Amino acid sequence: MIQLSILRNDVTLRNAVTFVNMPEVSQFKYRGEKMGVSARKKRQTEALREQVLDTAEDIFVREGIAQVTMRRIAASVDYAPTLLYRLFANKADLLDHLIARGYKGVRKQYAVVLAQEDLKPRARLESILSTYVDYALTHPNHYRMWFDTSSIRYQGRRLLMNHGHLEYVVFQVWLDGIESCQAEGMFAGWDSLDIFQIIWSRVHGLISLRLQCPDLPWMPVADHLEEVLTLSL
Repeated sequence: MIQLSILRNDVTLRNAVTFVNMPEVSQFKYRGEKMGVSARKKRQTEALREQVLDTAEDIFVREGIAQVTMRRIAASVDYAPTLLYRLFANKADLLDHLIARGYKGVRKQYAVVLAQEDLKPRARLESILSTYVDYALTHPNHYRMWFDTSSIRYQGRRLLMNHGHLEYVVFQVWLDGIESCQAEGMFAGWDSLDIFQIIWSRVHGLISLRLQCPDLPWMPVADHLEEVLTLSL
């Protein structure tokens, strides 16, 4: 019996195993195989997590938030409920991950707009709102979940969307854009929160009605949003 000790990046790995004239190359092959298994398991776990989230989202859309239960999801993916609890602590944790996935998507879109430093305040605000509308219409499930499971609050000049113990600043980006416009002389005499409420209500109506009545011969989205913004700005 030989005690194999490999020092790698200040971490000592010891495996009590039987080797017979094992060459050096075999030692690294052994370690690599173990690492490969670990990486593969991680990928499988992430794939399963995404499958569960997709299923939860589908149940939410078809049957409502009350039917999104760990047992219901487990039955849909044909896994034991105990397996789901290895991926998520409980239903609340699962919903947190589901909501976070939607916010991550729109945040990526915002980042593209905010990175364009040459945009004037009004053009930047219009681009932010256009990005939000486009994301909502192409990801209707995420959009519905935001408002069915979250709340919005205004505190210390900050607009926060709350979902459980999580907070998101999806609308703070709007408020920042409005205040940048005010610094350029727009919206004179108006409070930034009042302007936000006017724009938000009109944009939300645009999105909600299009999702609710998809068969109506709507005008092009870009033209519709342009008219909404003209009335608001």
